[in-house]
This record gives sequence, structure tokens and C-alpha cells, in this order.
Amino acid sequence: MDDIDILLSMVENPTRRRILESLVREPSYPLRLSKELGVSQQAVMKNLALMEQNGLVVSSRVDSSMGPMRIVYTPNTEFTLVVEMHRSMFSAKVIGPADAVDGAPEGMTVEEASERIEEIDARIKELDRERAALVSERNAIAQAMAETGTEEQATDGNIEQMTMEREV
Repeated sequence: MDDIDILLSMVENPTRRRILESLVREPSYPLRLSKELGVSQQAVMKNLALMEQNGLVVSSRVDSSMGPMRIVYTPNTEFTLVVEMHRSMFSAKVIGPADAVDGAPEGMTVEEASERIEEIDARIKELDRERAALVSERNAIAQAMAETGTEEQATDGNIEQMTMEREV
């Protein structure tokens, strides 16, 4: 069996395709994939092991702030499978890391695209942390305002500040 046959046999399974689609968007670990896809963790792990054995994904151990180290899976950057499907025919080719990636900036290789995706993912995580901090600050301010009896109300795009007085 050659590379194309192995790849096609791997992606013929709908669960493996869904796992790959998820991993292309973001590296993940089996429990998260299981919850996201609605598939048992055992089935996810079995498919990940098969895909790793055939070179579609790679695993790495990463520290976790919530417990022991986790095994995170990512698509293998050694190749990309491009499949074009038409009514009654399709073509498939494997491109290596030195080949350009369709849709990426001109001349960008698979390896460069993968590195750029990792940079973008790191920035997204940083923005998520900033957003969480801002939401927390906003909630604390809103809570403080509620405790003092001050309420903001938006009317026709204008913000009016109303103070509610309590009778003692």
C-alpha cells in the first residue's frame, strides 16, 4: 500500500475525519475531542493511535495547570493531503513541507504556515486571557455598583446614570 492508499483509508472513517478537522483548527487532547465530537474517549484514543501510527498526527506531552501532563495531538506537518472531488472523479496528491500551501501567502511552505498558525494560536490565547481579565474587572465594577445602588441604563444609545435611593 502506498501513501495515498494509507491516507485515503485513514480519512474514509467519518470519526477520524472529524478528529482531523478539529486538530487542524487547534491542537487538542483526547478528552476535549471526545466532548467536542460526542464520541467516547476510548474511540477517540483508538483513532488517534491509528492516525499517529500511520503518520497523520503527532503527539507531545505538555504541562497542565489542572493536573498531570497531557498528551496533545496535532496534525503531522510532514505532509498535507489535498483532495479535489468532482461529480464522479477525484484527484489526490501529497505535498511535502517544501511545497507551497494553497491560500497561504505566496511562497509559504507547510512548515512556515504551521509556525505562523502556532504564533496566531499563542496570540489568541493571550487575547483570551486579556478578555477574561477585562470581563472579571467589569463584573467586579458592576457588582460594586449594584451594592451601592447605582445602575446604568442605556436609552436610545445614550447612557443615563440613575441613582436609586433607599428608604431607611
